[in-house]
Amino acid sequence: MTTRDDKAELRAFVRLTRSARSSEEIESVADSFEQFLAHLADQYEWRRIGAFIPTPTEPPIARGLNSLVLAGVSVIVPVSGADGLMDWMELGRDTIWSTTSDSMGMPIPSTGSSALPLDLDAVLIPAAAVDREGNRLGWGKGFYDRFLAILEGKPLVIAVVFDSDCVDEVPTDAHDASVGAILTETEISFTQ
Repeated sequence: MTTRDDKAELRAFVRLTRSARSSEEIESVADSFEQFLAHLADQYEWRRIGAFIPTPTEPPIARGLNSLVLAGVSVIVPVSGADGLMDWMELGRDTIWSTTSDSMGMPIPSTGSSALPLDLDAVLIPAAAVDREGNRLGWGKGFYDRFLAILEGKPLVIAVVFDSDCVDEVPTDAHDASVGAILTETEISFTQ
């Protein structure tokens, strides 16, 4: 098998495990993610972060992001472009609850202002799977790998996953960007 085959197999497995979770099960861990995000923001004095708005099967961080905005943290979210690059929008108070979809079908705020991904303290990124070495498996489109390759500064890059998405080893290619931390419903762990 090739690395590409290994990645496809792992993505398929994660899709199955995530789709097996009920919306109630996913919502039941929203408080944990919210508390971890508040702790990280406080401990590392976050002023501005990049983050994703989760789809229904991803870790439920929306409420935590809204709490950060209400606490004065600037939160910007990506808008996937047809060119394979991401533009960014700043979340306003409660704008996270009114969403539409971008060109890739990912949730984005219905309203908001354009933002540049500059001076970020952290970037919360989605992942299909991650290992304890910080190797991250995305969903195969490369948006975050391209973004992280040109990201200025040294923000903490955090993969946000469920405990079950942490695996022994993630298959990687040279272009795959690694992460400095992993956030799940039960822990924050650092990889570097």
